[in-house]
Amino acid sequence: MSGPSLADIFNSTSPDFDTVTPLVWGPAGEALVDEVGLSPGDRVLDVCAGTGASALAAARVVGPQGSVVAVDFAADLIGRARAAADAAGLRNIDFRVDDVTALPGRDDGGYDALICGFGVFFLPDMDDTVRRLLTLLRPGGRLGFAVWHGDALYDFVGTFYTEVARMTGAEPPPSPRDPSDGPPHPITRIDTVDKITGWLAALGAVGASASVLTLRVPRTDEFSWSMVLGSGMRGALHGMEPQTVADLRDVFLRRLADDGMSEVRCDTLIATARRP
Repeated sequence: MSGPSLADIFNSTSPDFDTVTPLVWGPAGEALVDEVGLSPGDRVLDVCAGTGASALAAARVVGPQGSVVAVDFAADLIGRARAAADAAGLRNIDFRVDDVTALPGRDDGGYDALICGFGVFFLPDMDDTVRRLLTLLRPGGRLGFAVWHGDALYDFVGTFYTEVARMTGAEPPPSPRDPSDGPPHPITRIDTVDKITGWLAALGAVGASASVLTLRVPRTDEFSWSMVLGSGMRGALHGMEPQTVADLRDVFLRRLADDGMSEVRCDTLIATARRP
């Protein structure tokens, strides 16, 4: 049996994605919008928009004279983002279910800003896609990315996949930071200030800078399991019987407690640059 597609995984995360928002996606989205430096009236493109943490923050800043186009391939996530915008009375966001690697160009001079929170490393060809996305900006337009910084989530994710392997008898997937003879994982290519600013410069952006948002979330059982269910880690549960999932949850949470993990490191790197 083949595994679920990335869209299937993220559609299935939608109820739990929002549980994580107040502690991770929301603060990171606000920081991203702040660092990009949006102004009232700006036209913004939010790619890999998820449930709208960055899009909603951007819409508040650009106001009714501005606009936000929020794109994600997971229809369930976009549905939740649209509902959140409606509840907040935000009418300046156009939510779209689409492939961000094939977005059409614009005839009106392009977007003033492009933002992407925790999604760029999922793109099938990160470099080529970002080069193309740059062309959707007007000259001088700004772009910003929120990505994991350094060893963020490293111990947490490693513990989860170790317990999945013990439960299923399968080998745990290689960590992005495991030694490899192949090219580096996209996450590790852009997980420090120097790496991500150098990467943006190599793609043709100018004025790249980056800063670290320290996000340490108390390790509660509720948050820990919501982080699993509301992220790509959920894919490891595909095909498991409900009782197996329940047993995995118990052993994973017990292992985190036994290891003395008091907080989950969700430190985020916020990088910005401009199109020449």
